Amino acid sequence: MIGTLLTVLLALSSVLPSLGGTAYKKTEEGNRHYVDGLYEDALRAYTEAQVELPEAPQLFYDIGNVLYRQGDYEAAAEAYTRALLTSPPELEPDAAYNLGNARFQEQEFGAARDAYTRALKSDPGDVDAKRNLELALRALRQQQQQEDPDGDPTEQDEQQQDSEQQQPAADEQREQEPQQGNDARQDRQEQSRDPSQPPEGQPDSSGESQPQDGEMTEEQAKRLLDSLAEDEKESLRRRMRAKQRGTRQREKDW
Repeated sequence: MIGTLLTVLLALSSVLPSLGGTAYKKTEEGNRHYVDGLYEDALRAYTEAQVELPEAPQLFYDIGNVLYRQGDYEAAAEAYTRALLTSPPELEPDAAYNLGNARFQEQEFGAARDAYTRALKSDPGDVDAKRNLELALRALRQQQQQEDPDGDPTEQDEQQQDSEQQQPAADEQREQEPQQGNDARQDRQEQSRDPSQPPEGQPDSSGESQPQDGEMTEEQAKRLLDSLAEDEKESLRRRMRAKQRGTRQREKDW
């Protein structure tokens, strides 16, 4: 049994200090409603802000967060996808991460894998994205095996139990309270919910998913995880060497 839950982190990003007028006011209003759990009011405020800024990626991102909270994962994924079309560098990791969460909830594990991979490329140090990528890869493999008519029924039952254990916790969020300017405080909170049904999907003729153009295979994603781990190790080694050099220099000066 896997016994782990997908880490779901949603953050309000749309404090837009560079904007003025109606869009900024409506965005702030939407943020307040979101924090208070008034998701319909938040959605209405963000949508009104879009009248002035119809293509603002931050607004698509926040709308995606509201839709995710409401359980409309398909619409949330569409909003995150729109946000990623023109997202600034600071928004891309969270938008890609949350897109992965929405796709995972829809049991579209291949799409979730690709979204988490993009999040890691934008922010290689995101441990939550790494963890969720591993879960997406595992769920994708189990889904493919469950869809194999020649598979072992006993093995498939065990895989179904594993899949139920790793379903996302819909209430796990990364919250960010409305702020003025660029100061954003993010708190990570983890909770759990009852597991949902095991994944279902349509296999291709070979019984294995075929990567589309621009998508990563499972093996490529695993290699990415390995390379990110090595990058972190090398960064740590460099910091340790620098610290040691500094210690030796201080001893010499003394």
